[in-house]
Amino acid sequence: MSIEQSLTGIGDSCVITRDFTRYDHGYQDKALKYIDYLGALSLALRKFSEYSRTMLASQQLYIYAKWLARYTAYWPELDQLVDRLENSFDDVDQSYVATQSSVDGSWGWKYNEFHHKFDATIVRLHELSNEGRAPRYPLHFLEPIATAPAMRNYLEKLLVSDIATTGRNQRDEFGSVICCLAQLCFKPSLRRYAQKHVRGIDLDQNYVDAFRNFLDEIQNPETGYWGPWYISDGKTHRYDDLSYTFHIVSYRKGRVGHWSDIIRTTLESRQMEYPQGWLSRGEFNNHNNYDVAKIFRYGWPHMQSVERALASEQIAAMLDWCVGHSLKRDGSFVPDSRFYNSLESCYYFGVSFLDEVGYFQPSKRFWTQQKFPYAPVLQSRIGRKLDEFDAENPSVIAAKWKIGPDAARISASSVNREGLSRMPLLSGDDCATTEEREFEFILRPNNDG
Repeated sequence: MSIEQSLTGIGDSCVITRDFTRYDHGYQDKALKYIDYLGALSLALRKFSEYSRTMLASQQLYIYAKWLARYTAYWPELDQLVDRLENSFDDVDQSYVATQSSVDGSWGWKYNEFHHKFDATIVRLHELSNEGRAPRYPLHFLEPIATAPAMRNYLEKLLVSDIATTGRNQRDEFGSVICCLAQLCFKPSLRRYAQKHVRGIDLDQNYVDAFRNFLDEIQNPETGYWGPWYISDGKTHRYDDLSYTFHIVSYRKGRVGHWSDIIRTTLESRQMEYPQGWLSRGEFNNHNNYDVAKIFRYGWPHMQSVERALASEQIAAMLDWCVGHSLKRDGSFVPDSRFYNSLESCYYFGVSFLDEVGYFQPSKRFWTQQKFPYAPVLQSRIGRKLDEFDAENPSVIAAKWKIGPDAARISASSVNREGLSRMPLLSGDDCATTEEREFEFILRPNNDG
């Protein structure tokens, strides 16, 4: 089969939407129905979060349902899952989801799919690693990737989607598994912890080398990016994906090839829609901004002066948008249910972007010598808002770690009073967000393809 570089599909030429319609001629109407309804359910989940009610089971069911609606055409399964999600709202105590399953060793109580279980588990392994505690049960669910040959075989199957035949776009699950494996293989502390304490995976040097070699083989030599591949009409189309590229660059600490191509592709895609580009419905988004900023951080030593100047200009624009639109004056972030699975994850990515560009810590400002006198005030306010959430939520835990344990106790007096008096009002404080179709990009041109 020939391999063709596919960027953004338009209308009937869009490979993904076209092939979903080939699988199910009524695909678009059915998908929009579920998209609308899940958007309404996401509002209910957000309300629970605002009142600090622990909804870990409901959140897993919502993520699962969102994935089914966004990446499959499996409507009977989605119907059943939506019923389970609705019923879960009456489950007052959902704290059991934070414990390990004795059946398969995962923390994915409400998931059936491997990548969801892996994603939920990797978060808990980080916590156990920090605490120096071993998992109580073996991680039997890791059997599909337990050895290097098994892992390679599993990834090769996920790499290429044949939507017209299977009704399934494997982009999300492939990306999730790569992200989790990258953490196990390339984060030294987590790798050492897993080698010592985690039963269910042979994480030796051969395993790590096999994974690294696989990633090198699937990197696009023309653009430097990574992404999912699709079979359609006898051809294999490879897509460049910002999220894939961010995770691989990040977890490998920038030790990747084709840096000149990565830098060029990243800068050239600034006006494109996610997942190829930076934008979400034509606007910035803290999640994508965080991805871009980290790619720029690792790519900085490889940039020419003109590329650094353009990257600095773009980071400044993203920061202005974050502080002036996404962040409210009280330290809360404007929710975007079209992009995030929960209100907590919205906070996490807002904090992550601000942390990555050094807004809170001058030592991290690789792109500028500019000072931000209002940063301690906003850092304090965000910290206090995070304290209102469930302290056991993984996104909240990670956001608190990034913003600093003492953020909520930072004194506003540490900011120059003259500067504070000139602090601009944040437009996000008065923003009223319009709830739009949550997964709209799979059905619209200039997005997923």
